[in-house]
Amino acid sequence: MLEADAIKVTVPHMTAFLLEGGTSARFERSDLSEGFSESFLQELLFREPDLVPLTQIDPSAVNFIPVCRELTLPKTGGSVFLDVFGITPAGRPVLIECKLWRNPQARREVIAQVLEYAALLRRWSYADLTARLKAKLGWAGENPLFAHVEAHGASLSEAVFTDAVSRNLRSGDFHLLLAGDGIREDATAIAEHIGEKGTRLALVEFQRWRDNSGRQFIVPFIPFKTEVIRQRILTDDRGAALQVVNDDESSVESEAAIAPEQSAVKEANKAFWQSFIDRARFDHPDQSPPRHGGNNWVKILLPPPARWVTAFRMKGRAGLYLVDVPGSGLIERLVEDSASLQEDFGDEPLRLRALHDPNELTIAVDEPDGVTDQLAWLLDASNRLVNVLRPRLSVEEDHRL
Repeated sequence: MLEADAIKVTVPHMTAFLLEGGTSARFERSDLSEGFSESFLQELLFREPDLVPLTQIDPSAVNFIPVCRELTLPKTGGSVFLDVFGITPAGRPVLIECKLWRNPQARREVIAQVLEYAALLRRWSYADLTARLKAKLGWAGENPLFAHVEAHGASLSEAVFTDAVSRNLRSGDFHLLLAGDGIREDATAIAEHIGEKGTRLALVEFQRWRDNSGRQFIVPFIPFKTEVIRQRILTDDRGAALQVVNDDESSVESEAAIAPEQSAVKEANKAFWQSFIDRARFDHPDQSPPRHGGNNWVKILLPPPARWVTAFRMKGRAGLYLVDVPGSGLIERLVEDSASLQEDFGDEPLRLRALHDPNELTIAVDEPDGVTDQLAWLLDASNRLVNVLRPRLSVEEDHRL
């Protein structure tokens, strides 16, 4: 049996023909790792950005704009280096890690590596990113990243582009690309699991073809890409992300296969919320029972222009917040009535809080200090919140009619 450091990619025998006039040239598929290094692949993708098939991964991406190689990402105990950093004209960062699969690290570790890079980059603000790029590339000016993208034909205004990059940094909405010369089955399996969690991850295989005269060409191929799953991000009072939860309930089962120890925690959370659902009683006769939403949260459906109240637990504390129909203006109208709303609700303060977008606000209430029975508090608080919202939503409905 070969040891890990002797892993070799077996390239299937394939033949292609280049037709020129009345003649044809025979090209054979060959191993990219023969004579080429990861540094070569990195430099090639940076120099020839059209080789990055971003529009095949996400048609809305338009194109890939390379920014720099070996971007330094500080972390506890040192720094790591991202192979290629780029961006789309719409302001979504692109992180590319190059690995030739002869390298044993190119199995599970490379996926963990690019996820770590994404987590580190997510801590940065737009100003942090700008400062790093100025130091790395010697750029000057107030907004050199926008100037760079504009030079590549981007049509967004500076304000819209800057806001988009800032928003994507906060939410961790990146394109993550693993570039290599062959995709191992175990890496694909892990990538599929990660895709279920809402990450934009793609494995890109670069095939090399050569003829007898030494001519060669490189062709990108996408054996795997994730589908984008909508996420909800719970935040603290400053708007910083605390946890990302999926609307996909099947994710609990898929996680159990890879992390059984986490599955036990999720099962305990599910049992807690099932008890909440079973015991929930609402004074309002039209209120339907709560429904499971995802890990450690449930939804209490409400009529338009609201959608539901989210009841959640995080880091040992519980809370509630309102989810409305985007663009409805419901939150703004409720804020205008905040004094009456607070008086009707009771002692716990109702707070105006940002979700994943600072411009997207909601009304929330947090579990107060000193609560000894969290379930009882959630049952009582959710009933009171429904009681104050339902009559106001009826008025909203009358106005719409």
